[in-house]
Amino acid sequence: MANNTNEYRFKSSTRNATVAIVTQIIMGVVSFVERIVFNQCFIADYLGFYSLFKNIISVLSVAELGLNVAIAYSLYEPLANDNFDEIKAIMDFLRKIYFAIGSFILVGGLIFTPFLKFFVKTGVSMSSVQIYFIIFLLSTVFEYYFSYKYILFSADQKQYISTLITNLSWTTLYIIQIFISIYTHNFLYYSLTLFIIDFFRCISINLIANKYYKYLKVKTKIKLSKGSKHKILFNIRGLMISKIGGVAVNSTDSILISAIVGSSILGLYSNYQMIVTGLLGFTTIFPNAITASLGNQGATESNDSVATGYRSIDMSYFIIYSILSIVLLNIINPIIGTFFGKDRCLPFSSALIICILFYLNNNKSLYNTYKSSLGLFWYDRYRPLISGATNIIVSIFLGNIMGFNGILLGTIFTYVVIDLWVEPMIIYHYGFHLSSRRYISFAMIRLLLIVVIMFFTHYVTSFIPEFGILNIILKAVISLLISALILFIVFHRDVYVRQSIKALQTFLRKKKDR
Repeated sequence: MANNTNEYRFKSSTRNATVAIVTQIIMGVVSFVERIVFNQCFIADYLGFYSLFKNIISVLSVAELGLNVAIAYSLYEPLANDNFDEIKAIMDFLRKIYFAIGSFILVGGLIFTPFLKFFVKTGVSMSSVQIYFIIFLLSTVFEYYFSYKYILFSADQKQYISTLITNLSWTTLYIIQIFISIYTHNFLYYSLTLFIIDFFRCISINLIANKYYKYLKVKTKIKLSKGSKHKILFNIRGLMISKIGGVAVNSTDSILISAIVGSSILGLYSNYQMIVTGLLGFTTIFPNAITASLGNQGATESNDSVATGYRSIDMSYFIIYSILSIVLLNIINPIIGTFFGKDRCLPFSSALIICILFYLNNNKSLYNTYKSSLGLFWYDRYRPLISGATNIIVSIFLGNIMGFNGILLGTIFTYVVIDLWVEPMIIYHYGFHLSSRRYISFAMIRLLLIVVIMFFTHYVTSFIPEFGILNIILKAVISLLISALILFIVFHRDVYVRQSIKALQTFLRKKKDR
């Protein structure tokens, strides 16, 4: 039975990751082409608008309170036991809550619209900016109204279905926007396509969910049990503060950049965000693919077994994320200069800060995966609130002194001073019932090592001319080889690295045998 369970986890995680990787590559290529066209057809301010709108909506979406995570965690057990009545009751509960949340975001967004002028420094007419914002707002609201059932795919280890629909929808959107940008140069038409494609994506997810889980359409009077509702509400209370703090850390940088520095600088930054987000899309594929499997493992296996698995996965991620961060530092400005124009490049100091943030965000992705899969929401309820307040205060202070770099440095300060030691402590203490002291010290040393390697590889690759596809390739290859060699020398004796290599060999052997 255990072997069958492990085999199912393996197949589910592999399938989820494979679909995500393939569709992410296609979507990434098309989105990159779309961004090249956008930079040729529109001023930088328009790029800044979308980044600003996204973060404003994230602030309004605090009403969600992390409900999707709590619901997914509550679905693991009834899905494993084929308890259809319980699943139906949970999803009905979620539908009502999400409708209320969507309505709250709609009303909140409309009320906020007249105040946009205080957050946007631009030469574009404010009435146009407000129209673009309302279109973006409606697109988000429809997602809450119609696509909440994607949570069921994720909890049932079938995330590949919602991933396929989402990535194909976004790919279609980018293709349409390329033609609109070239042939109309009209940002209103460009914005409307986002609403139309998002509408069809939400409807598609809803219809396909009904096809896979036919019992969702059956009308019953079964209500969520008091025990299940209590468990969900308990997790939501823990996630509520976590969500507020998380928004303050992750969603305020663009708002502060727009308000303090200006929409044009935010537009330049959005090009870097596009590249970073594309890479994050790849690097978070595996954590997203295995979350449900880890939830199953955490409920059925010993703490030591789960902790050992965590350290092995953590070292694997560290090696991958570190090399990606180092390579990214040395090619991100050449990519921007070659494809978008030299005038769209930020200084090296800004690129360095962006790449350090990329490493830290990837580092946090594994923490979030384990907190979600092990149900540690309540224990993490105060950390994000403290992080959020710290980030806003420090970012505003440094932003007024140092401008753009100061705002991002405020976020790095928050990650290093609070998140990088509190989150592992929660996972180890409440999830594994072990001390986290050695792991936290190790994590800090690893961060310092990566920064040192970043400076070293940048010095070596600085002798290669800045722009051109061939030079980008040379810088990428040299950065990859140097960073991989250094990391191999430092960590090749690490027991968890060896376990990761052994797991990879087993994975490849299984794929070969199929």
